[in-house]
Amino acid sequence: MRWLFRIALTIAFVGLFALALIPYLPSLQQKADTFRKAWAQVNETSPPQPTLESTPQAAERALTRRTVAMPGTATTELETLDPFLDEARKRAEQDPESAMTWLQNQPNGPQRLRGMLEVVALWAAEDSENALLWLESNAQGVARLETLNSGVELWAQQDPAAAAIWIDGMANDGSKLAAAKALASSWAKSSGEDAAEWVDSLPYGPLRENAAAALIDTWAANDPEQAAIWALSEAEFHGNSELLNRSLKHYAQTDPQKAEAFLRGLTEAYEAPEAIESYIRARSESAPAETMNWQSKLSAQDPLNQPENARIIMQEWSRTDSVAASSWLSTQAAGPERDAAILGFSDTMLGFEPEAATAWANYISSPEIRAQQLQLSIRKWAKNQPYEALEWVKNAELDPDLRTSLASEIGVD
Repeated sequence: MRWLFRIALTIAFVGLFALALIPYLPSLQQKADTFRKAWAQVNETSPPQPTLESTPQAAERALTRRTVAMPGTATTELETLDPFLDEARKRAEQDPESAMTWLQNQPNGPQRLRGMLEVVALWAAEDSENALLWLESNAQGVARLETLNSGVELWAQQDPAAAAIWIDGMANDGSKLAAAKALASSWAKSSGEDAAEWVDSLPYGPLRENAAAALIDTWAANDPEQAAIWALSEAEFHGNSELLNRSLKHYAQTDPQKAEAFLRGLTEAYEAPEAIESYIRARSESAPAETMNWQSKLSAQDPLNQPENARIIMQEWSRTDSVAASSWLSTQAAGPERDAAILGFSDTMLGFEPEAATAWANYISSPEIRAQQLQLSIRKWAKNQPYEALEWVKNAELDPDLRTSLASEIGVD
């Protein structure tokens, strides 16, 4: 009977509790519905993913990208976040001379140099002459050369003749040389003839030589024929054949057929083996197989057919594709042209595959040239691999005297 009493008492308590909750049922029902809706929304919505730029790692990468930017590149949105460069720009807008003085007092390093280049860009755009005057009087070391170079380039875009007059008044040292090179290169982009006229007015010496080289490198990219004609006049009247060689190299890379026609006209006037070599090497750098095919079709009397041509072509060919170069060698008949090509192959391959270079040297048909090239090859090979070189000498097909001579070059037992 006791258990019946307990059940009845429990039912009574539950009933009383239910009666007490009746006034609160609407509020509880509303909260339950709200909870269910919120839970359903959480389950249906994907958790938000952090954006690339919001993560600490991304911020660190962005900072790295800012710090490694090279001088002279365009300012990006990321770079504007660099507080040091931002401060340099603000100071430059207010007072560029004061900004440069502030930068001079900052710790030396790439960031300070970048800041100085930023200020020079802003200052020179408004007043190139005063900007350069300040740099010449105050900047030092690498910063002096880099900022002068940048300032002259900007001034040359606005008034190259005025920049030339200013450079003429500079002290004769490395700074003047750097400024002259910058002016010649920038001026040639807009008018190669005017830039050449200015270079012609310079006294002959290192200043003129460096400015002329900078002029040719830029002018030849836009008008290789006119650049080559001017370089030819420099070679004839001043003996500067290096300019002619540089111009022909650019000409051959731009238009090898027109460069060949120019070179043929040149060789009718006088011998120019260095110019021919520059042309052959430049053409070989771009298309070695085609250049070798062109060379093989030249007649023996052709002035462009020089003894070293095949060697030069093979040096460049084996540098970029040694497999194709060696395959071509395998198809050639013995003779002077193949000997020259083997020399070129051996020259290049000694630094990569000394055994292959030495083995090919042993196929040179001329006994004197073969012995000379083998001695050179063995000497270089033995510096790093003496025992491998000695093993090759012992087993290769060689004359006894040559074997003994090569073994003595190695110097190991």
